[in-house]
Amino acid sequence: MNGIYWDCDGTLMDTEKAFAYAWQEILQSKNLELPIEHFDQYIGVDDKIVHKKFSSEVDLPSFDETMNLLSEIILKNFGEKTMFDDALECLEYFFHYDWKQACVSASPQQHLENKLKDTEIYQYFHHVIGGDSVERNKPYPDIYLESINKLQTSKNIIIEDSPFGIEAGIESGEFVIAIDRGVFTEEQLSKANLIVKKITPEIILEVNESL
Repeated sequence: MNGIYWDCDGTLMDTEKAFAYAWQEILQSKNLELPIEHFDQYIGVDDKIVHKKFSSEVDLPSFDETMNLLSEIILKNFGEKTMFDDALECLEYFFHYDWKQACVSASPQQHLENKLKDTEIYQYFHHVIGGDSVERNKPYPDIYLESINKLQTSKNIIIEDSPFGIEAGIESGEFVIAIDRGVFTEEQLSKANLIVKKITPEIILEVNESL
């Protein structure tokens, strides 16, 4: 059985900058001014680690309260154009060809599910797993290993966009495709088995044939 394991933010959805601006807004309300580029280093990082880091600098609400606040700001600022067209095309294509697909994200489970439902793509996935559902989040491979074990697929392709996610995928022992969304350098993505500017069904089929 063939399996595709999708990261969410930056891979399926154009939300990385939305998260950055939401964090910037929250921290500005606490009188901490940071340039938007500062937040690039937290892309793909466990939200609990980011919350802990900023909690050491300003007085933030609890983790759950902060996540809810971030989600409110992001939803307010989301344009109609949230999904990457190439990812959506692939999701629909392989859903109709009966491949197993999972969404595997460092984000908390409930927030991940909400995002997938808000963008109306939840139905494409046989399994959805967030970073708080495993003991060790990305860059550890646990979240991918658990998802693959859940779906019992034998030929697996992981699709990521960030160094932490790529590391988690490679450590799981599976084939990793990195999509270069213009956030990271090619060197930062270099641990992936394949780097592409755009993901297509043809690329995924070709990789699958080589496995």
